[in-house]
Amino acid sequence: MLRRVSTLGVALLACFAFTGVTAMPAQAWLPECPIDSECGGGGGGEGGGGGTSPAPTYNLQGVIQLEDTGHEGSWPLRQGGIKVRGYSRLATWGNDRVDANYINVRCSATALSYSTHDYDSENNGALVDVTFWSPTVPVTGVPVQSRTVTVNCIHHAEKNGVNYDTTSTAQFIIPE
Repeated sequence: MLRRVSTLGVALLACFAFTGVTAMPAQAWLPECPIDSECGGGGGGEGGGGGTSPAPTYNLQGVIQLEDTGHEGSWPLRQGGIKVRGYSRLATWGNDRVDANYINVRCSATALSYSTHDYDSENNGALVDVTFWSPTVPVTGVPVQSRTVTVNCIHHAEKNGVNYDTTSTAQFIIPE
């Protein structure tokens, strides 16, 4: 039974490892009561009311990139890790950079039960990034699932009173 479960685990990790970087479009929420308007209730006067909310003006891009791999020690006690870069970028739908009032990125890398984290934020900027090393773990003669690093990033930006949020996830395998 344990062998079947471990085989299934290795197969799932291999599938996720080959998917690479996943970037999803940001979700935007308009303020319920904009500062420059009066919110009081009622349902629209003569002009109707209801309708749909406008589409988000900007696109928050969340990206994770593998920058480097590193090893220390020698066989049989060799250990390794990866260097990753995670960034948030606010852009128009035509992919032109736009300065946000506030933008941040928060990333973590987890291997086995160890993790490392990094965070950066900026006012009046279009891009923030973090570059950091994952935890180092044994790599000599260990199965792939023990050398797999999962990187998760949370991206956030604010522009003109609208919040943009997205997440990104990637898995990388530390080579032996």
